[in-house]
Amino acid sequence: MKSRGVLAAVVAAVVVVGVFVAAGALVDASLYGIAAIVAAVAFGASMLGLMALLLTLVGTVRELTTTVERITEQTVPLLGGINETVAGVNTELARLDTVVASVQRISGTAENIAEVVHTAVANPLIKAIAFTTGTGVALKAARKVAD
Repeated sequence: MKSRGVLAAVVAAVVVVGVFVAAGALVDASLYGIAAIVAAVAFGASMLGLMALLLTLVGTVRELTTTVERITEQTVPLLGGINETVAGVNTELARLDTVVASVQRISGTAENIAEVVHTAVANPLIKAIAFTTGTGVALKAARKVAD
């Protein structure tokens, strides 16, 4: 639609140039005068085209500004929600760190208890197994001798 306006301005400029050239030919204007008229009309037409281009650019900038304002209006609340979510996640991570530290302490305590139980039970258990095995071997040997 805006390019039609530019095209109309160029056509109007060409018509005006034609009218001025015809008028200059009828009035016996000099060649330099006609060239000056043509140059002035061409300059005016180019300025009209440039003005139409600038008006299109201004409209585009206004639309872009409106779009950016809408995006900003929608983004700011989202960022606030993200900040709340990150704060909640940080709180949960702090709790999780506490739980992990507690589990590490419990694991260390259980390891120490297992070592104490192993030390307390292993020697007597080994001796009891050795005694039972030795007694079993002695009983078998005694039965062989008795038979």
